[in-house]
Amino acid sequence: MKELTKIIAAGVSTVALAGGIGAGLAYADTPSDEPTTTPTASATNSPAETPTTKPSGKRDRNGDRRGFVRRRLLARALHGEVTLAGEEHRVIVFQRGEVQKVSATSVTVKSNDGFVETYALSEDTKVRENKDEVKVSDIDTSDRVLVVALKDDSTLGARRVIVRSQ
Repeated sequence: MKELTKIIAAGVSTVALAGGIGAGLAYADTPSDEPTTTPTASATNSPAETPTTKPSGKRDRNGDRRGFVRRRLLARALHGEVTLAGEEHRVIVFQRGEVQKVSATSVTVKSNDGFVETYALSEDTKVRENKDEVKVSDIDTSDRVLVVALKDDSTLGARRVIVRSQ
């Protein structure tokens, strides 16, 4: 009975190890923007039909797939928040949309999906239009903006307001 227990334990350990390796390989596989296809077996394999191991997915001009994905993702994102690691974790909030209200102390933005948020403005807030620094008073309602803010409890302090060209 003791021998049978050892054999079963060794078998279970082997299966767990193989499963762990498979999961690790699946996790390490680089993501792609393109759907993957299931390989099909061929009855005859000639040298011309030898499968290649070229990675799929579009790349940016430096050959990096991650930069392409980041730019593409951020170009389509309407709003969200990200927690940054560090000595003190910081939560960064961003939103793209149309200015609904603007004052010397706050700006209210509405995204295309209907999400509305108000951001506090301070003297630390940088406002830019066409890469030039402008004043908060230059922002009009119906301007398209990108707001990047720092979330502190329930307060959203705008760090950057970028006015987009129409």
